[in-house]
Amino acid sequence: MHGGAVAFPSSEDTVRQALKAWAAGDVDRTVRYLAEDAVYALHISEDLLPFGGETVGRANIETAFRQMRDQFDYLVFRPHNISSDGNAVRLSVEHMYRHRASGAMLTGNFRLVMQVSHGKITRCEEYHDRAMVETFMRLFGGK
Repeated sequence: MHGGAVAFPSSEDTVRQALKAWAAGDVDRTVRYLAEDAVYALHISEDLLPFGGETVGRANIETAFRQMRDQFDYLVFRPHNISSDGNAVRLSVEHMYRHRASGAMLTGNFRLVMQVSHGKITRCEEYHDRAMVETFMRLFGGK
């Protein structure tokens, strides 16, 4: 390359690699794809999930991700319908989680919208069926 330009993976490739790491249960590898000042927004009540709401900063997001993995067994995490437009990547995820404390199953699909810059995820918005997830957590325990 000329002029010291750095080549970064495409936004979609960055997201696919992060999702592959997450699906494998590898939180350490997953957070390597996050920008230092990344924002993770899980649109679920913070009163019901300690990692709900907006989390700012790679270290704080890593803590939230570990809480998720501590609270749920990820039996299915299947991304599909991935599309990208510049720095934005949108996809659906089919999921099946087992709530560890109760053994109850939470299944469905959710949407992710991510922003990527210079090969790092800068923002992740996660949209679930909020009423379903919040009712589940009221039944089986939140914080």
